[in-house]
Amino acid sequence: MAKKTHYKRNIKTIEQATKDFLAQSKPKLKESTFARYSFICERHIIPYFKDIELYSLNDEAVKNFIQDKLYNGGLTGKPISAKTVNDMTCLLLQIIKNYCKLTLDVEKPNYRQNEINIFTEAEYNKLKAYLSIGVDSKKLGIVVAMLTGIRIGELCALKWDKIDLESGVIFIDKTMQRIKVTAGIGKAKTKIIIDTPKSSTSIRKIPIPSILLSKLESFRASQNAYLLTNTTDYIEPRIYQRHFKSYLQACTIKDNNFHTLRHTFATLAISIGMDIKTLSLLLGHTDVSFTMKRYVHPSMEHKRSQIEKLAIRF
Repeated sequence: MAKKTHYKRNIKTIEQATKDFLAQSKPKLKESTFARYSFICERHIIPYFKDIELYSLNDEAVKNFIQDKLYNGGLTGKPISAKTVNDMTCLLLQIIKNYCKLTLDVEKPNYRQNEINIFTEAEYNKLKAYLSIGVDSKKLGIVVAMLTGIRIGELCALKWDKIDLESGVIFIDKTMQRIKVTAGIGKAKTKIIIDTPKSSTSIRKIPIPSILLSKLESFRASQNAYLLTNTTDYIEPRIYQRHFKSYLQACTIKDNNFHTLRHTFATLAISIGMDIKTLSLLLGHTDVSFTMKRYVHPSMEHKRSQIEKLAIRF
């Protein structure tokens, strides 16, 4: 493999290239994406490749980085998931491509997407019954998630000015998340940001079902108030997750994270025959194929009924 390398601004080390890449990328990236890139660079790429020159990069060096992260991890020494190491490797290769005329033949870590969890019919009904007692804004938010499939960050960022009760539509154009803000090696702080969703398809309009419309009517607040508080103060996702888990505990339902509501919504939608394109749009997925791959898993009963229809012709 050729070791001829071109440099930008006399950049010769991987550390210099990484820092220059971050500086160049910052104006072009969403704040959350830049924060993620910065964290990966400052916690993993720079410490590992510190003072190593660009011209010395080769397949073996990148493969060693991948193995080190998979088995030795970061500062704590614990292994890092294949998905996270895959993300790190993609970013590292992007930086290398920006500064080096090198063709690397590196296989990124493979990872399997986790199986989705959904609530059983009994659990769903128990939660629904619990939420109908002493309803407040926080409980109402869970009902909204159950009936729309909205993400927790989108729900936490939702204000009443985006809920059009006259037209019966919720407009999703913001999400809330806590991001890592690096402050040098060994230090990390976080902060809350409210920004547009990660993809343009996540900006969407969701019809409000009539049963939810009547519930929202009774809680209508000023346009600048958050749905979950009915005030101008918000609840951040990790705090709202705790409220959700306390509701599950009160219902004696096994522990699950908030995203299980979204998975359950999608699975129920498929079971009643909702077409995939509509479901994909409601969920804000980037394409229909992701929705298909994630949620369309025909049951044995369905497969049997379909094959019986074919057998009738025999």
